[in-house]
Amino acid sequence: DETVPYLRTGGFNVPVLEGWENQSTDEIAQVYLAEHNATIRTAIVALDDPVAASQAELANWIDAGSISPVYSGKVNLADGTWRVLVFDVDEATTASTMARRSDAGFIVISFVERDPAARTLLLTMAQADDTSDVAGPELARAAETLVEIELAGLGEPDVLELASGTWSVYRRPELTAMGMVFGNDSFLALAKGPIGVKLATLADAYFTVLLGFFITPDNSGYLALGLAVVVVILGGLLFSFSWRSRALRLDAALIRQLARADD
Repeated sequence: DETVPYLRTGGFNVPVLEGWENQSTDEIAQVYLAEHNATIRTAIVALDDPVAASQAELANWIDAGSISPVYSGKVNLADGTWRVLVFDVDEATTASTMARRSDAGFIVISFVERDPAARTLLLTMAQADDTSDVAGPELARAAETLVEIELAGLGEPDVLELASGTWSVYRRPELTAMGMVFGNDSFLALAKGPIGVKLATLADAYFTVLLGFFITPDNSGYLALGLAVVVVILGGLLFSFSWRSRALRLDAALIRQLARADD
């Protein structure tokens, strides 16, 4: 069986992205793709609000300032509720984040691309119809909301198999839109401008990180409980050995006393 390589930090794990430069530290997981000037980063932010945590995390490393999201939504994934945010940082930079609560604050997974010729947006939406196996309705809603382009009558999409899953790809002269259904949610990628095939590279990488991310479990409580149980069992055994030894010595003394009486 193939073992997926992971970046391991002090608090969480994310899949390794082949071809991306690893810029991680002990506290964050960060990878960079120079070809597309794109960065994916995962960090824990010690704040109690997902929007504030995402804003603070972006400000930490791209000098984003006090920016407000142009889109905000929530999705319930297998590991909890995530807040989905999209930011227009400046004319060249767009940022997409997903944040969920952890013991230390909020986990924030960020995607930032600096391309003045294109606007790239990566986000997740809950499906309006969870029986559908295509993300067309969510793509149309996202396109109308975020890039003000109607995708009425999408037609048949191209099908693209990537490491993260099976994607439906819709192409317009002014927009490339990709969608993948996983569970009851649609994972979406939109690019306004001449982005070409690189949208697939960026979407595959970001959602591979999101779907493969997991927090390192803290099992210290179970370890302490297990050690306590072992100590109790060993203590019980030592007490049992001592009690049995004392009983045997008493029995031996009684036998010797009876033997002397017989003599």
